[in-house]
Amino acid sequence: MKARILASVLMIVVAFSLNAQIIDTKLTNLNMGKEYFYIDPLVFYPLDSALGRLDLYIEIPLDNLTFKKIGGGDIYESSLSLTVQIKNSAGEQVIFQTYDEKITNSKSEQKNISDKAVSSYKSYFLKSDLYKLVFTLKDKNSTNEYTKEISFTVKDPLLERVISSDIMLLSNYQVDSKGEKEITPIINGNIGTFESFFVFTEVWNRGDVEISNKLLNIKVFDNKDKLIFDTLISLNLKIGNSSVIQKLYTEKYIIGDLRMEVYDGIKKIAERKFIFKWADIPISIKDLDNAVNQLLYIATSGELANIKEAKTNEEKLKRFMKFWKSVDPSPRTAKNELMIEYYNRVKIANERYSHYVEGWKTDMGMVFIIYGTPSVIDRYPFESDSKPYEVWTYYEINRQYIFVDHTGFGDYRLTTPIWDDRTILR
Repeated sequence: MKARILASVLMIVVAFSLNAQIIDTKLTNLNMGKEYFYIDPLVFYPLDSALGRLDLYIEIPLDNLTFKKIGGGDIYESSLSLTVQIKNSAGEQVIFQTYDEKITNSKSEQKNISDKAVSSYKSYFLKSDLYKLVFTLKDKNSTNEYTKEISFTVKDPLLERVISSDIMLLSNYQVDSKGEKEITPIINGNIGTFESFFVFTEVWNRGDVEISNKLLNIKVFDNKDKLIFDTLISLNLKIGNSSVIQKLYTEKYIIGDLRMEVYDGIKKIAERKFIFKWADIPISIKDLDNAVNQLLYIATSGELANIKEAKTNEEKLKRFMKFWKSVDPSPRTAKNELMIEYYNRVKIANERYSHYVEGWKTDMGMVFIIYGTPSVIDRYPFESDSKPYEVWTYYEINRQYIFVDHTGFGDYRLTTPIWDDRTILR
């Protein structure tokens, strides 16, 4: 019953706290609840070249862009600037390219962009080295800019008799009647929306004879380094390049970050990270066990125990999602706004209030997760006759909380605890 009251309060607080949180320039719902673009840099090694070829795949969800109506018709346009900057290990800039792109939609297309994205592809030739890629998307209509940095390595193809490209994830792989390959890359790296997917890599034999029955070992590990998939494949490597295609099924995967490794004997020749996440789960959730533990401030002890007592990870995920569906304020929509808001607050709490424990476990983190950003925070760090303390006031719900740092190490504790079964467990 108390959890339901807290859930109701949280739903009410969502309405007024969103504006307050967006004022915060460090962490906001705006930049935490969305991925404004995805990039997947993959290195291949043409047989007739001493250089590596970087293939950069880009995916941009349309509902993250600002569209403006143009002219007097029913055409909507988004104007973008994409910048690719690549620096070598010495910090020298070897690539700097800016691409201006426009995306246009009809009125009917504009109404249905929530699940749509545009993708593009760029290619660059690079010497062997360790590189840093800085990719920037500028939305010219809103003037907002978003940047990601990724490091990658180009190996020296002349030093290896057998060399592998990076690993590409595909949602679809077909060969037509003319022998042409048709592929659909999973640029965002999320396999959670597919029943199966393909692993694609190219292996080059730079020797002068074919290699028969070459064994490659493909392994997949979860975010705790537990081996969850392991298979051997046998190849006949002709002179030149050979495509390696392996179909994998996702029914045994659980929410979280994953890592795939390909071995030639004991030598690791390729590696990549990816993720398993359902479409309606917030991007901030990277570990199911952590996400379950973090239900402490919205679930009852019985509900929490029910989820934790699941015998398998698959069953735990089902119970986890069933709980969130039971408190979804708008069950007929695709997104669970309460779930997104809750885990955004957990992430903000970890960023702001962590010290020797994670921020969501602290008193300040607890109050922030339940009630959101205070209307006013009064800080008293240097009072001569008292310990450092803060006063958080929530005018809209007529509540005030006082935190005192008794140790002097930033461990602010509530002077009056919020008594219920969640804080007792904590």
